[in-house]
Amino acid sequence: MVNTNSEALEAARTNPERSLRSGRGSAMQSILVNGGLGAAKLVAGLWGNSYAMVADAAESFADVMGSCVTFYGLRLAAEPADREHPAGHGRAETLASAVTALALVAVGVVIFDHAMVSLNEPRSGPNPLTLLVLVPVIFIKERMFHWMRARGKAIGSLAVVADAWHQRSDVVTSVAALTGIIVAWVGGAGWSHADSWAAMFASLWLIGTGLWLLGPALHELMEGSVDPSLLDFIRATSLGCEGIRGIDKVWVRKLGMRLMVDMHIVVDPDISVQEGHRLAHEVKDKLQHELPQVRNVMVHVEPYVKGRGERHQGDA
Repeated sequence: MVNTNSEALEAARTNPERSLRSGRGSAMQSILVNGGLGAAKLVAGLWGNSYAMVADAAESFADVMGSCVTFYGLRLAAEPADREHPAGHGRAETLASAVTALALVAVGVVIFDHAMVSLNEPRSGPNPLTLLVLVPVIFIKERMFHWMRARGKAIGSLAVVADAWHQRSDVVTSVAALTGIIVAWVGGAGWSHADSWAAMFASLWLIGTGLWLLGPALHELMEGSVDPSLLDFIRATSLGCEGIRGIDKVWVRKLGMRLMVDMHIVVDPDISVQEGHRLAHEVKDKLQHELPQVRNVMVHVEPYVKGRGERHQGDA
């Protein structure tokens, strides 16, 4: 039975052009919001003598860079197929996701290194007034995270989902900075490096999140398996075409948000080549109508063999 609530299936049903516009729009909004918040945090951090806040500002500017990569990746993915890229440029979106994940790891490493060095530097405690900037930032970025993640899943974009997790990472660094400033403020001079420790703990979370986000991008680049619900839907839809006796194999590759389908259909062995060709095109047309994100369907026609129908119906 096909799971019609599958996120992968819903994403495959979206209009490709609308998905790309939606993804670029979310990336542009992230660039503008993070640029403004990063500048506010940098000014507050320098004025309030908070290393964690400066590190948090650096994470926001890294978010801007990550969103720029996402925006460019989606723009490149929208380019039509050409001689050098006959299957299109969809993998640019996947590569943007991988670059965004690696950028998160890099930012985490830099913040950890600088925070660790700052532990040996004499300093006064951070100004608690910096909390007036941090508290609204946390609420804004958490809301952006949920909005962008939902949009990324709706359009099947790993790059937008990775960009959403950049927003959540900013929330974590902001919470860490908030904690460090409060501890340093309440604890007095003996706790003046509390926000540096907070920045170090937040950086470890950034590194872990970046590595976690890298997994799906590498899985897609290695042409790993897709959601089984998507395969089930393709089988069920193809079997709905009159004259199809079974489905022998189905293989789906993701090219960013687009899908490439290879399948073997089983037909009556006595039909003409012309009729087999017509059935193959009927299956292709029906799948592309039901799933607009399907870029192409390669259909191989096989003759039905008595006693092998169950295998043809069920094998992937």
